[in-house]
Amino acid sequence: MKYIVAKGCKIVMRVRHRFAFRTDETEASAFLDEQRIEYSKSEAINVFYMFEDEENFDVIRGFMKSRGSVEILEAVYTKSEFDIAEWFTVRSSWRSLYPHPKDNMSYRFTTYDTSDYCEGDEPSYICRKGAIQKECFALEKEPKWGSRNFLMLHWVGDELFISSRAELQLRDTGITGYSLYDVQNKKGAVLNGVKQMLVYNVLGEALRENAIQEKLICPVCGFAKYLQKVGANLYRKEAFDNVEVDVVKTKEKFGEITCCSKIIVSRRFYASVVSAMLDRCLVFEPVVLI
Repeated sequence: MKYIVAKGCKIVMRVRHRFAFRTDETEASAFLDEQRIEYSKSEAINVFYMFEDEENFDVIRGFMKSRGSVEILEAVYTKSEFDIAEWFTVRSSWRSLYPHPKDNMSYRFTTYDTSDYCEGDEPSYICRKGAIQKECFALEKEPKWGSRNFLMLHWVGDELFISSRAELQLRDTGITGYSLYDVQNKKGAVLNGVKQMLVYNVLGEALRENAIQEKLICPVCGFAKYLQKVGANLYRKEAFDNVEVDVVKTKEKFGEITCCSKIIVSRRFYASVVSAMLDRCLVFEPVVLI
């Protein structure tokens, strides 16, 4: 178990690592077989997960890092942390489709007002602050929803796109704090089976200092964005005192090569989505107010 303590508030969680390696890396497969580590197999990439508190984690992680394995961290919370949380960060682990125009990521200049936009000092520092949405997103085609209902696009880390089923559920349960925007195809025709859930309420400065892993300052414009510690969703309680809607965004921006807000939702939103079994591929993390 990993603990984060903030002013007497202990957050209990486990940190899980996702490792990926190519299927033709026979040495890696043989090592993991010897360590009795199970991994999923596909035509191109094999994947396995380990918690930091598992036996031989350091040995296996060291081996995978020595081979350049891609590693992604996530926090896994206890039931009690979910039970007592009033607010949750939310994202979709289902990333599909690209915003268009796709070439050179030029959607940034058709979808957003970039009059206050900063590229940073690329490639040494990527900023991307100041983009404000002005037009509908354009996609190549409608998402293949299947049993999923919430989507995030590649390259866009702070916008949720929802199915007709999710649209109906959120409306029927009175969830507030967002507008529905049309999504178009590349020719400008509206796609009927998908909407953008545009969140228009932004919190004041709320992130606690002890939640920050690193503060990144743009050398061109001076804008600050953050890398957050895994599982450290620590926010100022007073920032939520007058929030009367179910969905908000953080004022703070996050990411090394992105510049994205966090989407934060109420327990009412969480209960609405989970009770209707619309939460496949949605990742909720409890927010701790201190």
